[in-house]
Amino acid sequence: MISRMTTMVVGVICLTTMVQASQEETGLTATAEQLVDTALEADGGAGMQVAVIKNGELIFSYAVGHADLENDVALSTATRMRIGSVSKIFTTTLIARLAQTGSIGIDADIRKYVDEFPDKDDVITVRQLASHLSGIRHYDFTNMAEANNMQYYESLVDAIRVFAADPLLSTPGSEHHYSGFGINLLGIAAEKVSGIHYAQALQKYVADPLELNNTLVDHPLAITPRRTRFYTVLGGQLVNTFWRDSSDYYPSGGLLSSAEDIARLTSAVFEGEFLDKERQALVRTEATLSNGEGVGYTFGWQIEALQSGETLYSHGGETNGAYANVLYAPARNLIVTGIANYNVFPDQSEVAFFTLVREQLSELF
Repeated sequence: MISRMTTMVVGVICLTTMVQASQEETGLTATAEQLVDTALEADGGAGMQVAVIKNGELIFSYAVGHADLENDVALSTATRMRIGSVSKIFTTTLIARLAQTGSIGIDADIRKYVDEFPDKDDVITVRQLASHLSGIRHYDFTNMAEANNMQYYESLVDAIRVFAADPLLSTPGSEHHYSGFGINLLGIAAEKVSGIHYAQALQKYVADPLELNNTLVDHPLAITPRRTRFYTVLGGQLVNTFWRDSSDYYPSGGLLSSAEDIARLTSAVFEGEFLDKERQALVRTEATLSNGEGVGYTFGWQIEALQSGETLYSHGGETNGAYANVLYAPARNLIVTGIANYNVFPDQSEVAFFTLVREQLSELF
């Protein structure tokens, strides 16, 4: 029979362990918050959100700074932020979900779904578009009218005329060329097979099932609750960012989201049952050129093998008044995400925001 004294000792040990764990967690949170605060100050930016999922649980979510400086509105973890090219992982997830239902073929010619895109005398597959092997060019950042769109497009199809007539940079599958235009074609394909607008398809097949309540298109005309204002650190001074209409590139760079939503999406894509085994293999497996050479991309994600042997999946984003980054380290069951409602122009050699997400918080947790 266990004595009363033994029971008391065990109880004290358990209580002590719980207190120590709570103190360690409190200390970790305080350190993480300090790192975020310091990065924001170093960049001279407006605000940041950060979220961390460990072993499937949200263990850290933090927001600091302003959503609206002129009206003194604080940034919160529910503020809707621009995420730039991190939008691409939402679009490729949408495509994966539609493939799961049999609505779209991963190795089908994109013209099967988007006949407005002209015949290039080569088959360009959905898989190639998602891994940037299509040969379609990217935005021309020397052309301000193209890189900083100010025209409102009622449909994504209308916007493809910017690049549709241009020749391919290479034979599909033979070279890796990062292409936002290619991801926009995937967004149009999602519209065609679902019969609804891209924004509605994203909501139906991704945001609603995962309860991503802060993820939607950055519609330039809509009244959008909790949407932050956007800023640029211009030559060291924080100013309202340059106007950009996102209607030309919702699928590749024009979404609003939150750090928590991005973290939850990442967890669902890699760790849950949201995607079946075949689709999970798509996002986990590095794409290769026709000669077998790896390209550092999977179906929508950057993939990197570190010297330590660890594999990382990630994606970054930048657009007017925004930075975003997501990092998934499967060996540590760790997801780190961050969004800033500012960007730095011209780019500094090292922006503190990216160091925070990619290195400091990743190492801390």
